[in-house]
Amino acid sequence: MSKDGRIPDDEAYENSLAWLVERAKLLDDPLTLAAEERHKLQRTYDFVEQRIHEYKRGQMLLTDPGRIKLYKATGVAYQEFK
Repeated sequence: MSKDGRIPDDEAYENSLAWLVERAKLLDDPLTLAAEERHKLQRTYDFVEQRIHEYKRGQMLLTDPGRIKLYKATGVAYQEFK
């Protein structure tokens, strides 16, 4: 993931997915983390998850630009590609 929170390419997308899977295991077990650590990890997890969704939506727009109207009308975030 880049400094601005965007996923720059497919490799970073795959790395982000792998990161989510590994961290989900930690979050799933209530005995692995202290409450403050768990809260911090959950916030980071939610952030990365959101960026993954935005990246995937942006990729879909490359093949189906008609979705832009739908996304904008419903306020759904997506990543723009140049």
